Amino acid sequence: MDSRKCKRIALISGLFFLVFFAVGNLTVKSARQNYEEAAAEMALLTEERPDLEAVFAGILTGKNRKEFRYEGIKPNQIQVGEGLLEKYGYSFEDSLQQYIVFNYGRGIGIALASTIGVSLYIVLHSMGKKKVSKEYAEFLEEKLKEEKSRNRKMESMLHKEEQEIKSLITDIAHQLKTPVASLKMSYEIENSTKLSKKEVKEFREKEYDDVKRLEYLLQAFTQITRLETGAVQICPQKESFKLTLASAVTGVYVKAMNKGIRIEVEEFENIFVSHDSKWTAEAIMNVLDNAIKYSAAGSCIRIRVLEMHTSFMIEVEDEGIGIPAQERTKIFQRFYRGASEVVRNEEGSGVGLYLTRWILEQQGGTICVKTGKTGGSNFVMTLPKK
Repeated sequence: MDSRKCKRIALISGLFFLVFFAVGNLTVKSARQNYEEAAAEMALLTEERPDLEAVFAGILTGKNRKEFRYEGIKPNQIQVGEGLLEKYGYSFEDSLQQYIVFNYGRGIGIALASTIGVSLYIVLHSMGKKKVSKEYAEFLEEKLKEEKSRNRKMESMLHKEEQEIKSLITDIAHQLKTPVASLKMSYEIENSTKLSKKEVKEFREKEYDDVKRLEYLLQAFTQITRLETGAVQICPQKESFKLTLASAVTGVYVKAMNKGIRIEVEEFENIFVSHDSKWTAEAIMNVLDNAIKYSAAGSCIRIRVLEMHTSFMIEVEDEGIGIPAQERTKIFQRFYRGASEVVRNEEGSGVGLYLTRWILEQQGGTICVKTGKTGGSNFVMTLPKK
C-alpha cells in the first residue's frame, strides 16, 4: 500500500472518530438537560397538586408527555423533582437510555453518512484523477506515435536526399569525365607533337567545343541544384498561357530560323490558368530545343494547345528522327542521352527534358512522348486548371 492510500485511510478514520465523539458528547448533555427539566416540572406540578403526583410522574416519564419550559427554576426544585422521579422508578440513567436509543442512533447515522460521503468524494476524486491521468497518458502516447512517424518520414527523406546527392555527384563526375579527358589529350598532343597549322586549328576547334560543353554542363548542374535544393521555388499564379507560350517560342526562334525550321502554333483561345510563367516557359523551351536539335532543315514543328475539363494539354510535334519505344521513359531521366549516333553527335547533356519533367510535376502536370504523324516525336504536356 502506497503512502497516498495510507493518508486517505487515516483521514477517513480521523473524521469518523471525531464525528462519533462529538455526537456522543452532545447526546449526554442533551439527556442531562432533559432529565433536569423533567425533574423541575415534577417539582412545580406536585407543589400545586400533591394528590396528582403519580399522574404527573407518568406523564413526564411517558412517550407522549408535553414539553414544558419554565424560567427561573431553583436548584432545590430540581433536587426535589429528582427525588420524586426516583420514587416512581425514573432515574437519569433511564433518561440517558431513552436518548441513546434515538439521538445516539441518529448521531451514528449522521457519522456514518458523513463518513460515507467523504469516502465517496475521495473515491470519485481519485477516479477523476485516474481518468484524467489515463487520458493524459493516452494523449502522450498518441503524440509519441506521431513523433515517431514524423522521425521515420524525416529519416526516409534524409536517406532519399543522400542517395540523390550521391547519384548527382556520380552523374556530374561521369558527364565531366569525357570533355576533361578530351581537353587533356588535346593539350598533351599539342605539346608533344609537331603539328601543322591545319592540325593545330582542328585541335583548337575541338578544344573550344569541349570548353563549350563544360560550360553547358556547369550551367545545367547549377540549374538542377538550384531547383532540387529549393533555392528556386515554383510559384504558380493565374496568368495568360498565351504569353507563356510566346515566351518559350521566342527563346528558340533564332535557333530554329538559323536551321531553316518553321514553328507553327495552332490558334487557340487564351487560357488564364494558375502556373509559374517563367519556369513553365523554360520547360516548353527545352522541348522545343530538343525538337530543333533532332529535326532536319526545312522541317516544321507544330504546337497545339487543347483545353479539357480539368486540365489543358500542350503538344509539340516535330518531323525529326523520333525516339525508339524502349527509350521513351528514359529520356526524362537526369543526364540520359539516346544511344543513336545522331544523338551522340549533337551537343547536349541530357538535362533539358529532365528539368521539363521536374518543373511540370511540381505544378501537378505530366509529360510523355509518342510517335508523331510524320514519324517524328510528339511531346504531350499537361497542366491542371486551377
